[in-house]
Amino acid sequence: ISASEDGYRAGEVIRDKLRGMEIPVVHYRYRDARLDLIWNCYDAVVFVMALEGAARIVCRYARSKAEDPAVVVVDDGMNYVIPLLGGHWGANELARELAEALGSRAVITTAAELKGRLSVERIAEMLIARVLNPEAIVRVNSALLRDEVVCLDGVDADADFGGNIKLNSDDCRYIISLLDKPYGGDRVVVRLKPLKLSIGVGSRSSVDLGRVRKGIEMVLERLGVGRERVGVIASIRPEIAEIAREFNVGFRLVSREELNNFSNPCLTPPSETLTKLGLRGVAEVAALIAGGPSSRLVLRKGAVDGEVTIAVAGYEGG
Repeated sequence: ISASEDGYRAGEVIRDKLRGMEIPVVHYRYRDARLDLIWNCYDAVVFVMALEGAARIVCRYARSKAEDPAVVVVDDGMNYVIPLLGGHWGANELARELAEALGSRAVITTAAELKGRLSVERIAEMLIARVLNPEAIVRVNSALLRDEVVCLDGVDADADFGGNIKLNSDDCRYIISLLDKPYGGDRVVVRLKPLKLSIGVGSRSSVDLGRVRKGIEMVLERLGVGRERVGVIASIRPEIAEIAREFNVGFRLVSREELNNFSNPCLTPPSETLTKLGLRGVAEVAALIAGGPSSRLVLRKGAVDGEVTIAVAGYEGG
């Protein structure tokens, strides 16, 4: 979101850099931005403006760590990239990556990142999981900062979360758990619930299924998850059901009428191509329809392997 004309030109550069990093992005002028919708719809917001102006905006909309988007501020000259809100929830990582792409300086102030430690929030983001009891986050993060060993119970044994994270164990004072099991004593437990994934696919009928399959696999690799996390694949193309069978997951065929009747204020604005075809959206809409009423976009639509568009929504499975 850019405030001035100089900021808008900088915002165009930032938009292109983020797209080059395969991060779906929409650029708004501040005067045209529906901040109430943006705040509730996007995982991260980059303000191209003075820090104090962004701070005043944040004060109007901020509710809680678990609900607010990550917020990053960039000055009009693109000299500094500053996480303002949600440092542990993605703002620090975005600031670092964007600063590197711009040749700017990221201003990081959170203690965990300064010590090179992962936070509970960052671990939950990496695992695409919902924190069930966020009130316990502070105590576990404090333990990580004290260099105490924290158990991470219920993850892939090959995962790497740093030297003071002990995998698949429950003999720590502080525990981050993906499992529904009791922990005795006076231990502090942050409970995470991994989300199931709904994959929405858009492509022309002439695109080979092999390219679609490759695109889905590339997206899963980017998200750092395996096929077992996928619950359903959805598309307007009935032949995509073959890929769903290979993945051993459900398939949801969506009709053109369903796509155009679907209403969600958080959808990415349609491209010129979709507008000419009379469609409000394909990949994002398909993913959200298949994921159900409570689903939320995890990865907005993006072109993968050429002519395949893929979006991913997360939802709470059984």
